[in-house]
Amino acid sequence: METNNVSPEKKDTILKSLAIAGFIAVLLIISWLAIQMVHLFPSALSSVASLAESVNQNQESIIDAEFEVGTLTLSNSTSLINTGETVEVVWSKVNSNGSYTFSYECVDGVALAQVIEAGVRPIDCDTNYNVGDTSTLNFTVDSEKNRYADVPYTIAFLRTDDSEPRAMGSDTVTVVNTDINNQLTLEPTQETEEETAADTESNEEAGNVSEETVDPTPTTPTYTQTFAYAIPVSDPNGYTDLGASYIAVGTITNQSFVPGVASRGEDGAIQFAVKNFGTKTSRDWTFTIELPNGDTYESVAQTELKPNERAVLTIGFPVGQSLVHTFELSIDETTDRNSRNDSFSQTVGFAQS
Repeated sequence: METNNVSPEKKDTILKSLAIAGFIAVLLIISWLAIQMVHLFPSALSSVASLAESVNQNQESIIDAEFEVGTLTLSNSTSLINTGETVEVVWSKVNSNGSYTFSYECVDGVALAQVIEAGVRPIDCDTNYNVGDTSTLNFTVDSEKNRYADVPYTIAFLRTDDSEPRAMGSDTVTVVNTDINNQLTLEPTQETEEETAADTESNEEAGNVSEETVDPTPTTPTYTQTFAYAIPVSDPNGYTDLGASYIAVGTITNQSFVPGVASRGEDGAIQFAVKNFGTKTSRDWTFTIELPNGDTYESVAQTELKPNERAVLTIGFPVGQSLVHTFELSIDETTDRNSRNDSFSQTVGFAQS
């Protein structure tokens, strides 16, 4: 009878070796089967990939559709400002890669400029300006022709390579210019006289008044010119923007302008202002104005205006026999960037003599 001399330790080693060999064999069989499935069912795998791509495209289409009808929520620091003041606009950002544009509608006598770190950048109306991937914008508004002006503006979002916005938001800011009275005044008011006296005293105290002698009964148009306001330093790389605005009509008494109603057959006067809204000192400039007697007055070259400097001019004229006249005034400066505020038209009435 034969005796089994294999020890338990040896048996355990043999079993472990057989288990490892079996595991390797199973892995090889699974790999072989996977290769065979690729050869046998390539169209099935392709369909799975197409299905995944289709899901991604549908997801992208849903996002696009949402943006096409999307609305940006705008909020601004104020909806009513004085001319020259700054508005801050904040809007809700779209959760997608892209940028925002700013635009505003054209309004007669109104000009906008974006406030940036380097200063201000003039913005043309009815033009889209890319302001980058941001959610806030600061801009200034200058209004030269109307006491109140509503300025509608729009913020729009465009994804990269888009030509049409996917989300938009609009709002309106109202600009007030207290120096302008658009209503025809038939009688002088106490308020106007007091304001004129206050302005004259303020200019004299500031030492910024420069006047020429005015003939109280001129046979040809005459004018005075007054300089006022604090003058900042001119930026040699900046821009010039002269704007003209109507102030009042009246008469000249003792070489001083008195707002009020002039009578037919007498000598009247019109007062207006020209201001440099730019950042660079202007060159010499001229103006022309249509007078009640049918004459067109063309000025000689006027003194250059520094940034934020204003010239107040008074033109004397014979009233003539007409009860109503529309003053048409325009200014000309060769480097002026903005022509929209270079002129104004104002209708006034005259009293019976």
